[in-house]
Parts: sequence; C-alpha cells; structure tokens
Amino acid sequence: MYEFTAIFLLALLFIIAYFIGMRQNRKIAVKYAKTVKDYMSPKSEFVGFRPYSRGGFRALCKMKEKEAFTQIEMAVSLVDRENLMHYPLSLLTKDCDTFACWGFLKETIPFNIEILPIKEEKLCQKMASEKNLKAIALKSGLNEFFAVLTSDQKSAKRFLSDNQLQKRILEMKASIKRLSLSEKESRVYLIGELRETSSLKSFIDIVMSCGETAKEVT
Repeated sequence: MYEFTAIFLLALLFIIAYFIGMRQNRKIAVKYAKTVKDYMSPKSEFVGFRPYSRGGFRALCKMKEKEAFTQIEMAVSLVDRENLMHYPLSLLTKDCDTFACWGFLKETIPFNIEILPIKEEKLCQKMASEKNLKAIALKSGLNEFFAVLTSDQKSAKRFLSDNQLQKRILEMKASIKRLSLSEKESRVYLIGELRETSSLKSFIDIVMSCGETAKEVT
C-alpha cells in the first residue's frame, strides 16, 4: 500500500513538474523571441520565427541594405525544465539556455579567426589543427580569457584592435563558448550561454560589431 502511494506521488510530482516546466519554457521563449523581434526589426526588412529544439526557436532576419550582413540566423535552445531531474542535476552541470548565431556578410573577409575560452584546450588544439590556424598574442585583455587562433595575424590583430568590439567580448567572457569568422563562408558565428534576457542583446551586439569591424579590415 505504501509503495503504491509513494509511486503514485512520485509520478504525480513528475507530471506537475512537466507542466510547470513547459509553461516556464514557453514564457522564457516568448521573452527571448520578443527581444529578438524588438531589437532586430529596425535593422531588418523581415524577421521570422519557427519552433526549434524543445520549446526553443530559430529566427531569420533579412537585413536592410545599409547593414554589413545579408541575413542573420539565430537559434535559442532551452534547458529541459519539464524534467524534474533537471533541477538537482543543474546544480552540478550548471546547464543554461544556449544561443547560436550565424551572420552572413556582404563582403568577403580575407582571414579566418577563432576566439575560444582558454580553458577549452582540446577544442583549441582541434581548431588549430583542422583549420591550420596559429595562436596570436594581443596587447588587450582578451588573451587572459580566450585563445585567439587565426590564418592571418596582421588582419586578426587589426580586427581585434577595435575597442568597442574588445569591450563587448570581455563583458560576455563568462558566457561566450565560441566566436569565429570564416573566410570561405563570409560568416560570423557565435555560440554562448544565455544567463538572462539582456545577454541575448549583448550577443547580438557582438555579432553586429564583428560585421562592422570586418568591413574595415576587408
């Protein structure tokens, strides 16, 4: 009898957690989507959304003629708040919602660059080997937190000499997982952890700054 009651209560707890978590994720996704819509609409001819990955979404922004990008795509993935086990496990794993952004530049950039958290040693080695990139030392504080790998040291240093771009990257140093520019694809790529709604704006600002600064280097 007691075993049945315990199983019933546990199952009920999981069901309640599922619906509460689903509602919470929906509210968070709406908040993130509204931030994207409000922030990108003045810069875009079109902003559209579609569902993506467990309550998250993807956004497509067709940029205005004056902008450095032809289009920007974004993806927001939400943590599994519907799962009751997420909450105790998150104390250990420190899981966060994640943000990925692809900005497609109008102009071709003449170099590749990877900016990665300095603690990600294996990823840094993999990128350096696969893309034939070399680490560079910078006078700014970026090297304190990030490994900077590039195919063209002169162009990379010129690109990262922009004070506003440096400031924005350093402000998000705890949340950026990868920031890269691809010569082949003429693309800026950023992935990071969303700790609050304002961090989404900060990530978009970094991508936009990369686009503007890249124009000066090409």
